[in-house]
Amino acid sequence: MKIGRNEKCWCGSGKKFKHCHYGREKEQPFSKGEAIGASKKIGARKCCYVPEELKGECDKKIINAHTISKSGSLKEIADTTNHVLGLKIDLANLFKHKGKLVPERMGINQASTFTGFCAKHDKELFSCIEDQEFCGSERQLHALMYRSVAKELYAKEGSLLSSELLKAGDRGKHQIDQLFIQKFAADNQLGIDAAQKELSELKGKLDEQLLGKASNNLSHLIMKAKSPIPVAVSSIVSPVSDFEGNLIQDLGDLSVPAESLVFNSFSSDGKGYVVFSWLKESSKVLGFINTLLAIDRDNIFSALVRFFFGVSENTFISPVWWDGLETSQKDKIQELIMAGVNPFEFEPKELLVDDGIIFTGWDVGDITKVNF
Repeated sequence: MKIGRNEKCWCGSGKKFKHCHYGREKEQPFSKGEAIGASKKIGARKCCYVPEELKGECDKKIINAHTISKSGSLKEIADTTNHVLGLKIDLANLFKHKGKLVPERMGINQASTFTGFCAKHDKELFSCIEDQEFCGSERQLHALMYRSVAKELYAKEGSLLSSELLKAGDRGKHQIDQLFIQKFAADNQLGIDAAQKELSELKGKLDEQLLGKASNNLSHLIMKAKSPIPVAVSSIVSPVSDFEGNLIQDLGDLSVPAESLVFNSFSSDGKGYVVFSWLKESSKVLGFINTLLAIDRDNIFSALVRFFFGVSENTFISPVWWDGLETSQKDKIQELIMAGVNPFEFEPKELLVDDGIIFTGWDVGDITKVNF
């Protein structure tokens, strides 16, 4: 296909061909150093995710806000040197491990942080879960959900910037490779755009509740145990399949809004908690939750391990618990971590199904349903 120099470029950038892909195959290839530098810049973005009405009250200090309480949760599972195990999600680390994500030691000051709130609003919004014993109050449940959604929105906005970075990866490539890279980037961006829109709508509903403009329309499932949980997590997912292997929603169909589930596992006052939160109107998520509740209590922790590591990267592990695992258990967790990392592979529908590998270290006690 021949394109005139002054015609719009085939890649969809809106630029003229002569200012875009003309002669691209002769350009200097995008270097590893450039990619790492751009990735670090994207990861260093600073903002405050409070509602627009409150942004005028922000102070100038954007902090490394913890998505998982440092004092209550991370310290509970840390080793004697105040380190936990977690995934370091950055381009330099992916190059280091040849594309694999592996649990690594990190200090509790750095674990689970993102620059998504100013110091003033981080304190005001989350002191109810940072400085108070967890009791499952409406305010605490809202705060847990709000922080997880803000962190994921921050990540999705970063993914959009990374998608633009990916488009530059065809420099110095053959024209056929350019077509492939641009098509992949465009398809990837469509999915990110849809996910970001859905997250923004969810956060908008949480904003209205925060500001007292809307009544509570959230459902929660709270699991409690007498001991801290050795795996701490804060995340949000649109589940594809349930714990019985049933497909519940097709994320590839962008014409149908996906239903989201927020989940947190943490410790408070020496006790361990897992909290699931969702919009009450989300019937598919409720069906997902019911398949979890159908599992025998002795096997729920194993199901949670499969879920946490299979769908979330913002997961942190007690080094003592990890060191006590058998090789088959560690291999299973590594397999779960890598599930869904390859963009050319679909999430297996049996991802959460019991495969006979049992995990111990936390026994569910009380289970409370809120606003089902």
